[in-house]
Amino acid sequence: MDESSDHFLPASEPGRADALCVREPEDLLGYIPHALGEWPQESLVGVTVGAGSVGVSVRVDLPDVLEPAELARFAATLCDYLATDPLADGAVLAVYSAAEWRDLEAPPHAATVTAAALALADFGIPLLDAWLVGERTWRSLLCEQAACCPWPGQSIETIRGSRVSAELVYRGSSFESGAFPQRSEAVARRGPGEERPEAWWDPGTFAAALAAWDETLSAPRMPDDDRLGLLGASLLRPALRDAAVVAAALGGPAAWQGSRAIGALDPWPGAADAKFPALAGGLSTAGVGVRVREWEDGGAGGEDVDAALEFGAVILGRTRERPLWERIGRLERMMRVLVEREEPEVRAPALAVLGWIFWARGRGSKASGFLRRALAAAPGYRFADLLVRVVDGGELAGWARCPETAWRRISEAA
Repeated sequence: MDESSDHFLPASEPGRADALCVREPEDLLGYIPHALGEWPQESLVGVTVGAGSVGVSVRVDLPDVLEPAELARFAATLCDYLATDPLADGAVLAVYSAAEWRDLEAPPHAATVTAAALALADFGIPLLDAWLVGERTWRSLLCEQAACCPWPGQSIETIRGSRVSAELVYRGSSFESGAFPQRSEAVARRGPGEERPEAWWDPGTFAAALAAWDETLSAPRMPDDDRLGLLGASLLRPALRDAAVVAAALGGPAAWQGSRAIGALDPWPGAADAKFPALAGGLSTAGVGVRVREWEDGGAGGEDVDAALEFGAVILGRTRERPLWERIGRLERMMRVLVEREEPEVRAPALAVLGWIFWARGRGSKASGFLRRALAAAPGYRFADLLVRVVDGGELAGWARCPETAWRRISEAA
């Protein structure tokens, strides 16, 4: 699931002053890169719609050529995630690929889209439309009418010029991309209150920061001020914020492999060739390397799509296995300290994470209070804004619904 990284798209609620009105395909296609924080590359993006709004979204790498049975499993895993949206009346798919569409009757990745449509049907969710978004043009994969879907498609510029895209840019949002549009050389804006240094995209730097989180979450003692400073700074990068949450809930291997699977960092050269910086307050270079090798040896060993969906399931509080509540408790203690000590730009993500923790525990009123404080510290902060809508809508975390996974107070756990 980015948050990927955020996995909920905002509803189009006519009564809200800040609502985004999605009327045309290019509006939704214009929103997707802002929601994901990047222009997807060789990716399949699925989005649910229902009750007058857009709902759960997920991005996964396009699969290599697969046998029909493997492709069906891939599609079933993807759609199992989309089916977590209780309000879904339908779904749309966007295929982002540089593959050229030379023959109208033979679109690229048609087998993948067909498999996903069949899997959605098994869940009772109709596929409303699917689009191929190429390097220069985009077009519906399902429409055969030249009048409404001229060949070879509409210009990519119509996505950038859509009402929703223009509105989000006006509000201060932007996204990262390789080919479209160009990445900022210094600091990129990820939405209100969401800035990060360019170095966080480097896999070695990302690994060093995540190693500090993993080590800290594994120890009962509070970290020193240098470590807290590093952890607070890393919260400015939404993908590292989400990775810290996953590391707390499922451990370092799930956070590392999931971050790579959702495209949260630049291509990984492998532990043997990677260069790990010695971040202030972090582990030594050798220490980071040891922990990364442990993550790669300790993962589930499944496909990237499994790691991506597991990552997203943590953010939604829906993993099948019981989360590591003791580590989540340590995350809570650190967030409370950061809220008191750090600058406002760190306070907002720390408060938002506290909101997520209490929502995951089934404590909606406390979660709402923390999320509103996050929005007061950084109006429009995306993670808090999206989660507060979930909380206010009465949606419980999946963990809180099941006795086997629900949080219990220490006094109740005997």
